[in-house]
Amino acid sequence: MKPKEFQKIISYFIEESEEHLNTIYKGLYNLQNTIDDREELNAIFSATFSMKGGAAMLGFTSLQKIVSHLEDCLKLLRYPIIADEPLQLLFLDIYHAIKRLVTVIKANDGLNAAKVVDITLNTDAVFTVLNSHLLFLIDKTNYKAKITNIDVCENWSYDIPLKLILLDTKNFLCRAFADYFEGLPNVKIVNGTFEELSFFDCIVTAASSLNSANNIDSTVLNFFGKDVETLLQKRIQEEYLGDQPIGTSLIVETNHALHPFIAHSPTLRMQMSIAGKDHVYQGLWSTLLAIRKHNQTYCNCLQKQINTVVVPGLGTSPGSVPVDEVARQMSMAYQNFLFSVQPLQSSYPRQAQDSLALS
Repeated sequence: MKPKEFQKIISYFIEESEEHLNTIYKGLYNLQNTIDDREELNAIFSATFSMKGGAAMLGFTSLQKIVSHLEDCLKLLRYPIIADEPLQLLFLDIYHAIKRLVTVIKANDGLNAAKVVDITLNTDAVFTVLNSHLLFLIDKTNYKAKITNIDVCENWSYDIPLKLILLDTKNFLCRAFADYFEGLPNVKIVNGTFEELSFFDCIVTAASSLNSANNIDSTVLNFFGKDVETLLQKRIQEEYLGDQPIGTSLIVETNHALHPFIAHSPTLRMQMSIAGKDHVYQGLWSTLLAIRKHNQTYCNCLQKQINTVVVPGLGTSPGSVPVDEVARQMSMAYQNFLFSVQPLQSSYPRQAQDSLALS
């Protein structure tokens, strides 16, 4: 690309960045309103996403990094917190650093290493304090105690409140969930991604049972970090010699302050179709049993309990189970869990009926 053309692209980037900075400043200046209004918060996310992408494309790595860190902190505003003055000032410190970087890029002599160091010298420390303060404010709202106050079905014998968030990006699977889970207590259906959710304690991932830590959803790994993969590989090796059976679930801590657990519940052993099998049922059933056992272990410790569980459509890819069958098997597992039906202890006619239903 010719220097003139490159300079033209940079001028477009600067013009757009200045507009994005105005959006960010407006959102941070009216911080509590931004927290309370999802559209206002989404406007800031849109601005930071665009700036981050433009900076990456043009090679402004320092700007990309600081905007990316700001985006991570902004995600915590999805929690029901009361903003105070220190929080606003910390956010504005980051905003002013970003604005200075854009201003320097706009200047004739441009951005260089010395200027980057001068502008971003204290940003890592500010981000550390900002993240800690956000977590403090979230904990202060006692949000976890609030979400355990759930209406419980009269026939539900499970003694610790549990809420399922059935999640998928496919509209037709969400519609199937709505059909098969209709009337069941404590179920929410979300057509979207888990990063958009404010509340959850545990997310279910259903990969291949062989070397399964390498097959966790990449989005989950990116969200929780490489340490989760390493820990899961270690647990699978220690407990199952590297081959976690279908129908088992491992609950692993993520070290994430707000989403502390992953439940790894494989639904296939190899990369092949599992259509016509009951692996989806086993995946959710084993997960619910593992959560029940976990909560019984930590019955006297609210912060260690799992109350809100995100469950994607199990077996859809690469298991190739039809959408309608995925929803049906998951619904059966949840109903059996709610009403304490133990298939292995049921009468023969009931066993035969369940077997036919899953076949």
